[in-house]
Amino acid sequence: MKSRLTQTVILIITFCHLNSRANELPNREKDSTVDSVEVSVEYLKYFLEQQNDWKPRNDELLKSLKGLIHFVEDEKIDTILYRLKTYRERHEGNFFYRLPSRVADSLNVEGYVPYSDVREQLDQLERAIQSTIIKDQIAVPEELFVNMNDKVKLIEPGEKDILLSDSLVSLPDSLKGLDSLPDSVVRTPYDFRHLQRLDSAKNAFLETARLQYNSNALQFYVDSVSEAYRNQYVQDYIKRAKFDYKDSIKTQNYRVLESYNNQIMESVNDSIARMIDVLTNYAEKDSVEVWVKNSDGDSTRVWLRNDASRYSRMFLKNEQNDSLGIRIQNTAKNSMQIFIDDAVTLNRFASQRTKDYNFDQFEPENSLRQIDKRYQITTPWILGGDGTVGFTQMAVNKYWKKGVGSLSTLMILKGYANYSYRKVKWENSVEFRSGWMKPSEDKIQKNDDKFEFISRFGLSAFKKWYYSAEYDFQTQIFNGYKYPDRDTKVSAFMSPAKTLIKLGLDYKPNNNFSLFLSPFTSKTVTVRDTAEVNPTNYGIKEGKTRYWEPGLNADIFFKKDLTPDISYQMKYKMFINYNAPFKNFDVDWENNVVMRLNDFMNMRMQLHFIFDDNVLFDVGEDSAGNTIREPRWQVKEFITVGFSYKLNKRILRREKVN
Repeated sequence: MKSRLTQTVILIITFCHLNSRANELPNREKDSTVDSVEVSVEYLKYFLEQQNDWKPRNDELLKSLKGLIHFVEDEKIDTILYRLKTYRERHEGNFFYRLPSRVADSLNVEGYVPYSDVREQLDQLERAIQSTIIKDQIAVPEELFVNMNDKVKLIEPGEKDILLSDSLVSLPDSLKGLDSLPDSVVRTPYDFRHLQRLDSAKNAFLETARLQYNSNALQFYVDSVSEAYRNQYVQDYIKRAKFDYKDSIKTQNYRVLESYNNQIMESVNDSIARMIDVLTNYAEKDSVEVWVKNSDGDSTRVWLRNDASRYSRMFLKNEQNDSLGIRIQNTAKNSMQIFIDDAVTLNRFASQRTKDYNFDQFEPENSLRQIDKRYQITTPWILGGDGTVGFTQMAVNKYWKKGVGSLSTLMILKGYANYSYRKVKWENSVEFRSGWMKPSEDKIQKNDDKFEFISRFGLSAFKKWYYSAEYDFQTQIFNGYKYPDRDTKVSAFMSPAKTLIKLGLDYKPNNNFSLFLSPFTSKTVTVRDTAEVNPTNYGIKEGKTRYWEPGLNADIFFKKDLTPDISYQMKYKMFINYNAPFKNFDVDWENNVVMRLNDFMNMRMQLHFIFDDNVLFDVGEDSAGNTIREPRWQVKEFITVGFSYKLNKRILRREKVN
C-alpha cells in the first residue's frame, strides 16, 4: 500500500511539472487517491487513441503499447513485454516524436517572431533602404546606351526645316521672310551680298538649333533610361533584402521551435517511460487464475503470480473413490508445484472387480428434432466512396479566394462509412479536392483545394428525428498565393482551419434528405502559420492564432435522381453568430449535378456560393488612402468530364436471435 501511494505521489508531481512546461499535454487532477495504473493507462491513451500531433516512432511500438494497455484481453502479454524491453534497449527510450511545425501555440514560445512583427520589420526595412540609397550614385551599365542614335529620333542636317515646321525653334525677326522677298528688292550687288549674308546667318542659326535639339534629345534618353534602371535596381534590392530577412526569420523560428519541441519531446518520452514501467510491473505481478478439478468434479482455484507463494489443497479421486490429499503451490506466473500431503504412504492397490454398465441407445423425441433459427444476418455498416479525375472549365468571380477561371485539371475523392442499427445512426464522410490550372501567360496555379471530415452521431428521439452531435473539420492541403504574386502566401495547410462542433436534432426521413438544426454550435477558426499567413484576413485579431464563436447552425442535404443517369445533390450550411445575430452570419451553398456517361466516365457540374463575414477582401481605398476591406460573396462554377470509380460495400454481421 505504501509503495502504491508513493508511486501515485511521484506521478502527480511529474504531471504537474509537465503541465507547467507545455499546455498541450493532457491535464490530470491533483488527487492523492488516484490509482497509478489508471493514470498511466489514461496518459498513454492520450498519445495513442486521440487525434493529436504526437506520433509513435514506428508501427511495432504502437502495437506493443496498445497491447500493453489492453493486456487483459491479449494472451501474448509476455511477447509484448519482451518487444518493449528490446525496443527500449535499441532506441534508448525514444518513444514518440513531434515535428517542430506541429507545436500547438508558437506565439507563446520565447524567441518566436510572429507574422505581425515580421510585417512591421519588412516595412521598416523598405523605408530604411529608400532613405539611405542615393540613386545618383548607382552606376548605370554602358551597354544600355549603345546605338542611341538608332533609338532616338534625331534631326538630320538636311532636315533643319522640321525645326520651323514643328515650331521647335523661332527665327529672329531679322531672319524672317527671306524666302518670300521679291526680286525687285535686289537691285544692286550690295543688296545681293547682304541677302546672301542673311541666308548664311539663317542656315547657321538653324544648324546650331538642330545640334542643340539632338543633344537635348540624347540627354533626355540617357536620363530616362538611367532613372528607370535605378528605380528598378532599388526595387530589386528591396525585394532581395526582404526575401533574405524573411528567410532568416523563418530559419530562426524553426530553430526556436525545434529547440522547444526537443525539450517537450524529452519530457514526454521520460514520462511515457515511467508509465510503461508502472504498467509493466503491474502486468508482471498480475495473477493467472487456474482451476484444478478431480474426477468427482470438485475444484479448487490456484492463483499464479511472480511475487507470491501460496498453497491450495484438494483431494484426488480414483474410480474406487479413494482419496489422496495434495497441495498445489504457486511458483511463478506460468508454473506451479504439486506436493502429496505429509504422512501419506502409497501402497500397491489390489485388483478389484468393477461393475459393468450397460448404456442403451438414446433416441430423441420428434419434437426435439426441429432446428430453430438461432442467428440472423444484419448489415449495420455501409462503406463506400467515389473518385473523379478530369478536365475542368472554370469561371470564378474576382472575390473567390482560391483562383481564377481557366482550363484546368481537377481531382475529387469522397468516402463514407455509415452505421445504422436499431436506434443508433453514425455517419462519417471525408472529401478531398485538388485542382490546378495553367493560364496561357502564367505558371501553374491552384484553383481548388479542400479537405473536409464530418462525423455525425445520432440516437433516435421520435419518429424520424434523432438527437445528434456532429464534428465538422475543414482546411486545405497546399499553399495559396495572391496570384500572380507568388511571394505573398495567403493560405496554407491548417491556415486557416475551421472546426464546428454541433448539438441538436436531425430530421432524416430517408437517405436522400436531412435537416440538422443545432442551436448549440461551437465554431473555431485557426491559423497555425502566423509567420507567412496574415491571420487578420480570416477575422482573427492581431497577435492571435484563433477565434471562437457560439451560434446556431442549420444543415440541409437533398439528393434527387432526375433520370437513371442524372442526379442532383444540394448541400446548404448556415451559421448565425449569437454575439451579432443580425450582422454576422456564414453561408455555404453547394449544388452538384452528376451525369453518368458510362461505367467509368461522368460529367460533373457544380455551382458553389460562400459568404463569411470574417473573411475580408481588399475592395478599394478611402479618401485618406487606407485600404477598405469588406466581406464579399464568393462564387465558383465548374464543369468536369473525366474518369470516375465508385465503391459500395456492406459489412455483414451475424446476430444471435433471442
